[in-house]
Amino acid sequence: YNNIGTIYQEEKKYFEALDFYEKSLAIDNKHLPPDHPDLGGSYNNIGIVHRCLGHYDLALDHYNRSLKIKLKSLPAQHPDIASTYVNMGLVYENKNELEQALIYMKKAQTIYEVALPFNHPNVVKIQNDVKRVEGKLKIKK
Repeated sequence: YNNIGTIYQEEKKYFEALDFYEKSLAIDNKHLPPDHPDLGGSYNNIGIVHRCLGHYDLALDHYNRSLKIKLKSLPAQHPDIASTYVNMGLVYENKNELEQALIYMKKAQTIYEVALPFNHPNVVKIQNDVKRVEGKLKIKK
């Protein structure tokens, strides 16, 4: 179900994606321990869809659930933790809470720069994200 949700998400069919991600989460909740990293991934995916739909508070709720699980079940410098920080930063950027966005993006940047090669796409992207938000903050002030 998760993979089908991903396909719908890529096609921007967000309600269909949400339906399949929620089915996947329900199955995972029945068969996995409560702090299994796959549950963190499921909550993260649901958060992404809510962010795309403009449901920022719901997105943050799911990202926080994801983060709580990932912090318990993965090493501190794991890229999956960074991906949730990035997503939280993007929500705060969408809400124009740029200081908060920058905090989460810098957390992600720190992890990515330790865990991944300097030229990895995630490292390059987060560096650009941080620069973009810093630029918006300068304009705002």
